[in-house]
Formats: sequence, structure tokens, C-alpha cells
Amino acid sequence: MKTPAKGRSGSPRNPGQPSGPHGRTARPANSREQQAGKRPQGANDRGPRRNPDDAPRPQRKRSPGIQIRGDLLYGRNAVRESLRAGRRTFTRLFIADGVKEDERVEETIQLAKERGALLERVPRMLLDDLTRGGNHQGVGLEAGEFLYSELEEIIEEPGTILIMDHLNDPQNFGTLMRAADAVGVAGIVLPQDRSVSVTPAVVNSSAGAVEHLRVAMTPNLARALDKIEESGRWIVGLDEDETGNNIFTIDVPTPVGLVLGAEGSGLSPIVRKRCQVILSLPMRGAVDSLNAATAGSIVLYDLLRREITES
Repeated sequence: MKTPAKGRSGSPRNPGQPSGPHGRTARPANSREQQAGKRPQGANDRGPRRNPDDAPRPQRKRSPGIQIRGDLLYGRNAVRESLRAGRRTFTRLFIADGVKEDERVEETIQLAKERGALLERVPRMLLDDLTRGGNHQGVGLEAGEFLYSELEEIIEEPGTILIMDHLNDPQNFGTLMRAADAVGVAGIVLPQDRSVSVTPAVVNSSAGAVEHLRVAMTPNLARALDKIEESGRWIVGLDEDETGNNIFTIDVPTPVGLVLGAEGSGLSPIVRKRCQVILSLPMRGAVDSLNAATAGSIVLYDLLRREITES
């Protein structure tokens, strides 16, 4: 039996270690790295050394989640107006840490206490999560779902009725609700299918105005238009096409049932057939149309001007 070959030091050579020229033991490839202060590859102790400046910063701990029952309204005006209207049930008012409590916030806190809502101070990041990045301005309100009115309740009220023919954009809808409240409409009528509804996003975009309005949802929009016409109101459609009558030159008896079409497609054929008049806005600039919120707001104010003149 052969004994292992010995090196100059007299110790046995590693049989698995490669030899260099002249039978000398090859220096490990990473010995220079060791001299440079680097860890040899394959080391299995505490891992590579790190520069303290490169150390990752500790992550912010996320706050525990909060379960919301009903709707979470957000935005200072939206929350305040909902509390002022008092049509919903209110559970908790959330105020983000670090919020400057100006007059609006102080009024909101007082209203919440009067409505029986609990006040909770929460991290701003928690409100970011709950509102999915919505512009909450540091204020959120856990509330019951929006209460819709019956169509008959709206018909009995004086004034113009605003009808949405399958409008789908929450921002447009919210802007229209703000204008509708400003001019004092009798109420809003929406179809139940393929249409926007009153969501927290709509409440926010309307600055809370929708909380003061009567809104009805109907399974049959054509039948609802028939009922509105039976109340003595003309059914007036707004559409940007060549068949429309210039709103500033045609006589329209008020109050009316004003129908606004969906973005892009406009009035549906079944709704158009039930309109006594189709209105349009004159366009003298480079663009050939306005969005539903802008056009609808202009017409609502022109109808208000007519009501004031006729009274």
C-alpha cells in the first residue's frame, strides 16, 4: 500500500486538490480575494460582509387591517356633507395621524359625535390602503349604504328631473351631481343595469353633493320616462348631433325631464323616441364636443335661468 506523497512541509497532500507545475500544490483561486478582504465563494458561515452604508433600511410596519361594513366615504368635503345630510347610519370617523385640524375637520369631528360615530386616529398609510389610493385628505367615514329614493317621490317634487341614460363614468357623474344640487333639481333617475351608481368615488367627486339629492334606480328606464311625462314634464334629451336644436334658440317649457346619454354612444334609440325635444350646444371652437358633465351642467343652468324668468 502506497503512502500519500508529502509536500515540503511534510504534511500529506490533499488528493482532491489540483497540483501546479513541478508538483507544487496550486494556490486556491480565491486566495487573492481573501487577501483583499473578500469572502471565498462557497463560504457557509455568516455570509458575505456588507458595507454598513449599504445595509437595507428597516421596512415600515404596516398597521393591522380594519374591516369596513357598508361604505367607506373619503375626502373632507364628502365626509362632512354626508354627516350634514344625515341620511345614512355612521359608525366610525377615521382621522389620519398628522392631519391639520382646520375648521372643516373640527366641524366634521363635531358632526360625527352628534351622529353617534366613534372617532379613531389611524396611520395615513392605513387610509391609503382602505381607500385604494383615493384622495382621502386624511379623513374617512364608515357609513351605511346610500339610501335610494322611489321614483314617485322624485316625481312629486317640483323642478327638473335629471335622467342618466347609462352613464358610466363616476367622475362625470359626480361632477353632474354637484351641478344638479346647485340648481336644485327634483332628483336623479338611473337605470339599474349598465350604469354608474352612488359609490364612495362618486360621493368624493361630487364633493358630497350627492348626499343631499334624491336618487332613484329603475329597472325600466323607458317606463320611468313615461311616468315623468305623465307628471306634466317634457322629456328633453341632450345629444351632440345634427338633429339637435340649439338650446339658446328653442323654447322649452320648464320644468323638464332632462336625459343625458352615455359617453360616446349618446342617447339610446328607445330613449330618443320618447323625447319631445333633442337639444344640442353650439360649438364654435376647434373641438366638436364636450364631456357629459360639462354639457349637462351648462344645460342645467340654462334650464334654471328659464325657470327664474318664467316665475
